[in-house]
Amino acid sequence: MSEVKNLTKNTVIFAIGSFSVKLIQFFLMPLVTGVMTKSDYGLSESLVSLVELLLPILTLGLQDAVFRFSMKDDVDQKKVISSTMIIVVAGFFLIALGSGIASIFLNYRYCILFALLFVCVALSNVWGQYVRGTGRVKTFAVSGIVQAVALAISTAIFVYKLRWGGEGYMLAMLCGYASSLLILFTVGGVYKGLSFRNWDKEVIKPMLRYALPLIPNNLSWWFVQVVNRYILIYFAGTAAAGVFVANSKMASFINIFGTIFLQAWTISSVKAITQSDRGKFNSDVFRVYSLFLQVVACGLLLILPFLSSFLLRGEFADTWRYSALPIFTAILSCYTAFFGAYYGAALKSKMVMVSTLIGALVNVVLAVLLTWLWGIVGSLVASIVSYFVITLIRIIDTQKYSDIKVNWIREAVVLLLVLGQAIFILKSNGLNLWIYYGVQLGIIAVIAIIKHRDLYQLIVGLVGIVKKLFKKKAPAARVVQPTSNEVISQEQSTEQEGIDEQEDTQEPKQEN
Repeated sequence: MSEVKNLTKNTVIFAIGSFSVKLIQFFLMPLVTGVMTKSDYGLSESLVSLVELLLPILTLGLQDAVFRFSMKDDVDQKKVISSTMIIVVAGFFLIALGSGIASIFLNYRYCILFALLFVCVALSNVWGQYVRGTGRVKTFAVSGIVQAVALAISTAIFVYKLRWGGEGYMLAMLCGYASSLLILFTVGGVYKGLSFRNWDKEVIKPMLRYALPLIPNNLSWWFVQVVNRYILIYFAGTAAAGVFVANSKMASFINIFGTIFLQAWTISSVKAITQSDRGKFNSDVFRVYSLFLQVVACGLLLILPFLSSFLLRGEFADTWRYSALPIFTAILSCYTAFFGAYYGAALKSKMVMVSTLIGALVNVVLAVLLTWLWGIVGSLVASIVSYFVITLIRIIDTQKYSDIKVNWIREAVVLLLVLGQAIFILKSNGLNLWIYYGVQLGIIAVIAIIKHRDLYQLIVGLVGIVKKLFKKKAPAARVVQPTSNEVISQEQSTEQEGIDEQEDTQEPKQEN
């Protein structure tokens, strides 16, 4: 039981450390979109995404190996972090060289900020995984919270008050990462392990064997999630890319909570995969999880005009309808992660890369074709199709591990209804409010009828959780202090009981 509590506690801590920044970025949207132009936002976000592409290449994916090898009992943790940093520093020189060459042709300030951001992100990933692997989970969480607070303050200063545009946006991200690095380096104990004398090729070799095969998967995910904005820049300019990114972030609400659940689900899937009744357990979990995603998506789509009026401002205010399709895409994204957990539980990671690679190829081909034809909408449609392909492959392939049995036709019908709701919003410009909300409420009503049983179970479960959280404890018994006369009476009674007990114990001895 104590081990389960520790796992639950660590899951919550990891969630806080990982998603504090994402939550802050979500709520900073009004600040950012209110003062930044579409072009500045599109350019700065594209540079940030380019960091994500180059990161696994120039660090050889070692951030993925640091966590795993820091936990091994037969490996010196200091050798793990020191050996990794030798490789990572070599990547820093390459990024500095490339940024220096790029500054000849591009804005040198953006090039400098790009290079510094790469260094901070790389160190944050490596040091963060090391701190987690060495068991300092609370420090990891604190570093995430500090980064989130620093990001919020820096964004308010550089973007909102000083109006430095894209440069201020990247500088704010730098401040956030730098503050996190300070916590990881000092409190996390990174400084204790760093030493060139701890370099050990016998440690780095197995780490590279572990990390290098993961690079294609990481790159494939980049092509699924990010490449569309660069295709948009080519066909429609940085302003269109800014609209695409801003509206895609509206769906982060679903992704954040979906991913928090999946951290706990990854643990449960490992345990359930060897159980004889795993099919029922996995099926029940998926039905509830799927319904939760669909309910949240329908709710967000319904209140999208109000939510977007708060999050999307300035030049982005009239682009809110583009957010509908990314909200639907977020459901499929969570599905891919849900079924991907079974590969990790079964130690079969090959199909993770294969399914992601196929999805990446589909996305790139469709994004080029559809963006050329339909602009932003084409890029959004390409994302939906690519995630659908990955989800379909994983559902079919993981049946041998999961034994999930649900009514897939019913799931498909509900998803089509949610997609219909999103498309209706996209094409709703100029509609009467009664028609706008009437059609959506009609779609939601049909979904509720189709899934009424699952909906009832979800509501009952949520009500039970709320009752447990707010259940009042029984009042403690009132302690009444006895009076002096009562104390004397109790003492006399106790003395008499002692005499009686003594007489009782002596009588048998006399009989013997």
